[in-house]
Amino acid sequence: ISCQALENSQLRSYYGMEPHESGVLICKIRPLTDASKKLQKHDVILKVEGQPVGNDGTLMFRNRERISFDWILSDKFAGDHLKLDILRDGKRKSVKVEVQTLKQLVPIQQYDMIPRYYIYAGLVFTPLSQPYLHEYGEDWYNSSPRRLCDRALNWEPQEPGQELVILAQVLQDGMNQGYEALCNLQVWECNGIKVLNLKHLVELIQKGEEADSEFNTLLLEDNRVVVLEKSKVRECHDVILKRHRIPSDSSL
Repeated sequence: ISCQALENSQLRSYYGMEPHESGVLICKIRPLTDASKKLQKHDVILKVEGQPVGNDGTLMFRNRERISFDWILSDKFAGDHLKLDILRDGKRKSVKVEVQTLKQLVPIQQYDMIPRYYIYAGLVFTPLSQPYLHEYGEDWYNSSPRRLCDRALNWEPQEPGQELVILAQVLQDGMNQGYEALCNLQVWECNGIKVLNLKHLVELIQKGEEADSEFNTLLLEDNRVVVLEKSKVRECHDVILKRHRIPSDSSL
């Protein structure tokens, strides 16, 4: 969660706090967490584990020292529960929130994992990850595509299993001519259906292959469109893989 200090007396009065009460205002809650089920935006956190939270977001630490209230999480393990006393719509209540590890939309590290990809008509798709951006060198923060870097560092998952699938590379062939300029763009839709993750993209393309339509279509960010004629894809798919000495068109 992200909180705002309540050092302004007008703010405290507006949210119904008593003169002797102090706390912080919840401004943002990460989706897909236990907190998102039990807390609401603009709840006021009054106490954490029975300790009053100051209007500046601190707790009594030792003697006359104070420390940010989220330090108490350092004494918890994933699966433990944190008791919060909150004020919501003028009513005071206690809730227990499960402590969970932070789930990143874009993985920071991928130890002992084979890179995942899918190749269709020479188009190479992969989930965005920080190791992918690290391929731009030690100064990847400045040298990698700015929009991908921003998403890797700031975007949060909105639904279970979500990944940011990007068009990473185009293995050039006559049938994908002109699409090489679309590298590093996120794949939004396939055949009109929103793409959830790489596995979902593969399923959508395979369903498209079985459909009666002549084409498979992809909608990328900035509303860029990729259209692939299925009969031509079948003709050149294996040729492209052989030309680039790629033994498999997927690693999922």
